[in-house]
Amino acid sequence: MGAQREGFVVKIRAAATGAPIGVGFVVGDKEMVTCAHVVNVALGRDKACAERPPGDARVQVEFVLLGDAEGGPLRHCRISSWDPPPGAGRPGRDVAGLALVGGDTLPVSAGAARLIDARTGLLGDAQVKAFGYPGNPPRKANGAWSTCVLRGAVGGGLIQLDTASESALRTQPGYSGSPVIVTDRWGDAVVGMLAVASRDGAAPDAYAVPLAEVSAAWPDALGRSVLPPCPYRGLQAFSAEDALAGVFVGREREVERLRLMVKAQPLVMVTGPSGVGKSSLVAAGLQPELASAGWAIASFRPGMSPFDAVARALLELEHPQRAHSLEELEHRTRALREEGFWAVASRLRVLTGRRLALIADQFEEVLSGSADRAEQLEFLQRLLPPADVAQDPDVRLVATLRADFLPDLLELPDIGPRLQDRQLNVSPLDEAALIRVIVEPAEVAGVTFTPGLAEAIAAEASRAAGSLPLLEFTLTELWSLQHDRRLSFDSYQGLGGVSGALNQHAEKVYRLLAQQLGEPRIRRVLLSMVRARGGATSAVRVTAHRTHLAKDWYIAQLLADPEQRLVVLGTGGPDTAEIAHEALIREWARLATWVEEDADFQQWLAVVEERATEADLLSAARLAEADRWLGERAADIPEAVVGLIERSREEITAQQRTEPSRSRTPRSRRPGRSWRSAPNSSRCRCATSPSSSATCRTNCARR
Repeated sequence: MGAQREGFVVKIRAAATGAPIGVGFVVGDKEMVTCAHVVNVALGRDKACAERPPGDARVQVEFVLLGDAEGGPLRHCRISSWDPPPGAGRPGRDVAGLALVGGDTLPVSAGAARLIDARTGLLGDAQVKAFGYPGNPPRKANGAWSTCVLRGAVGGGLIQLDTASESALRTQPGYSGSPVIVTDRWGDAVVGMLAVASRDGAAPDAYAVPLAEVSAAWPDALGRSVLPPCPYRGLQAFSAEDALAGVFVGREREVERLRLMVKAQPLVMVTGPSGVGKSSLVAAGLQPELASAGWAIASFRPGMSPFDAVARALLELEHPQRAHSLEELEHRTRALREEGFWAVASRLRVLTGRRLALIADQFEEVLSGSADRAEQLEFLQRLLPPADVAQDPDVRLVATLRADFLPDLLELPDIGPRLQDRQLNVSPLDEAALIRVIVEPAEVAGVTFTPGLAEAIAAEASRAAGSLPLLEFTLTELWSLQHDRRLSFDSYQGLGGVSGALNQHAEKVYRLLAQQLGEPRIRRVLLSMVRARGGATSAVRVTAHRTHLAKDWYIAQLLADPEQRLVVLGTGGPDTAEIAHEALIREWARLATWVEEDADFQQWLAVVEERATEADLLSAARLAEADRWLGERAADIPEAVVGLIERSREEITAQQRTEPSRSRTPRSRRPGRSWRSAPNSSRCRCATSPSSSATCRTNCARR
């Protein structure tokens, strides 16, 4: 690991006066870097001079943050590398490499910074620090820190930084050459070198040279020191971009089989165990193929309102990247209910003039989000095409389904034939394929494994159920621990291996936050993102909304921090959050225990949330149960469910006033739905009509 900021930040001093000119930072045992224009000024040359300084030129540096009132340790350096400042019609990276002269060594406590390529994808909008010697307000004597926000790459090979609102100082010329410092769980790291800032801090932005460019300017010293972008995806699914980058590997046969099935069938259900890589297979394997063939593609997750989810996806296909009104959504949802998906999608295909592919990810949400078989069946019959009816060949539906939900799906009448010959079964990768998943993405980045390590990781991963997200998470954690572009056994074992890395990481995050926030609030936030009808093994993640979490939304934001990564934000729209992957529910022992302990409440909540979605009022018996939970867990019950409880209470009260001698059961608010009753209620049709359906009897038994 690298040194902390006090040990790698240096002040570049004027040769004649010792006054601060700019800043640099240590990158090796004897090497440092700064801006070429800072060296020019320090040597008394013109700032924009492109000519390399003479071989006997010396630059004085001070380890100012290791010093005391008398100053810090001084060292002298020669110019070992030179890439000049850009000028009129002349390119240049503005990088100077310095090396200690003679027998000088770094001071005690000094050392090389940990260097990270800012293209890693983990740093967007991250807060970073820069050190310098501003003139406005004057801080030339001791220097000062400025806080910035890293915005991303801009033209000219630079990174844009914006001064953070809480920073008292804006970056300005006295900061030139400063390391751009980000702090993660391993401490301080450098992602760039500040090169361009507004005079006197008049403007809020500044620009840094990314370390990839600094390394290119001095490859002998930095060629293998900069941590390259991580090719692994942690708990996230692979994307089409990953396929193009060559880091999605190991599923070539399944991708080809899926492509052929999509060509032949209107529907393909990709089925496999949790954590087997179904979402990645579709997103990184199939979608690039469809896109290159000219298909328009939209994805959705069914969630609690599957008709609405499909309607939004179709609107996105019709009007890409345009906000849609509530009226448009309601109109499209009504059309789906009345006509079915295939009729609506075929008209849309004619309208757009393009072939349409809809991707339904985590299709098990259709079953986990509702306890009502009639509701499930209605949606499935509108969405899944009958086996004996020809469909538009230019419309395709691909869905991913957890295998443990397949029996529930097949128990519904008329669904089995719709899946016949339209199901792609995905199994875990064997050890040979896992080795490819481990080794080939690293090779793209020029990183190797200690001999035998990749095979050991693959062997452990092959023994774990649902191992792909665990493997990707472990490799992502391991990536930052590489040394000289090599990953080692010691680092891997220190993480706890494939079986322990996720649990170990989650526990570290929990303990850190629990010291500040306490267990109950963290537990509440995480359980709000889980629904389980049968314990942790069958649990699914759901979206939590900011309005429900209220003051605890801050905890969700902390859990979603790039260094924590237990939660992701915005997947269900603005101000929404969900657990990063269902593997976290199974593999983090503490969360699995919480889910098991919360099973009764979870089962009740799953049922009433579905009824709230359908405005399906509660019976008197259900209302009594709801009141009990409301008294015990009011803060954990979403606003929509609370509203359903209150409306049910008002309806029952109204019935008591007008029909005192009759059964106290509210009418459903949804047109066309029968009354919902407590078991054996005289209002239920299955108790009075011999022709009542099995679905009706089943629903009443459940209630």
